[in-house]
Amino acid sequence: MVDDNRARILELAVAAIDSGGESAVRVHHIVNEVGVTPPVLYYHFGSRDGLVIAAQIERFSRQTEADITAIGRAVARCESSDDLREVLVITWTRSLAERSESRWRRTNVLGSAHARPELEAAVANAQDRIVEGLVEILEPCREKGWLRPGIDLTSAVVWHHSVMIGRVHIEHGVKLGDPNEWDRLTLEAVQHAFFGS
Repeated sequence: MVDDNRARILELAVAAIDSGGESAVRVHHIVNEVGVTPPVLYYHFGSRDGLVIAAQIERFSRQTEADITAIGRAVARCESSDDLREVLVITWTRSLAERSESRWRRTNVLGSAHARPELEAAVANAQDRIVEGLVEILEPCREKGWLRPGIDLTSAVVWHHSVMIGRVHIEHGVKLGDPNEWDRLTLEAVQHAFFGS
């Protein structure tokens, strides 16, 4: 059973970080909005920093975990390597086109984790769960021979995930480079990595 107070506190902390950074997370404001006392917040998160870390991990993984669920459903319907390629290309194309805000959030969380061992460890755990989820979805496809022979699926998923998040460079502040060409090159490279020539 999900605790509604915990979920509401976490959602307000996420919104605060999104709008004003970690310094915008104010315990008294959040507990007043939720209608609880500070000890309720501390019961769930231990401290303000515990709340910030939980909110940052939520920011880091929310969209990706939803995407993994959708990918799992789509891959489960595949009956061939061609079906799988089609599903993944559609997924990758959508991710490139629609996930700018998610990439920015994830990059922001990675930057916040620098020199903060507790947040860094939480990010590493979240990233491991994401990779494990995608590998679990794709492993039966590898076993059926639908992916490139000899593929190290875990390394390929980590690499793919890094490439996709790297699109943030062309989305924020960079004036050089063509986003459409970036996408074309990315899709070409990712297809080759997973399916071969």
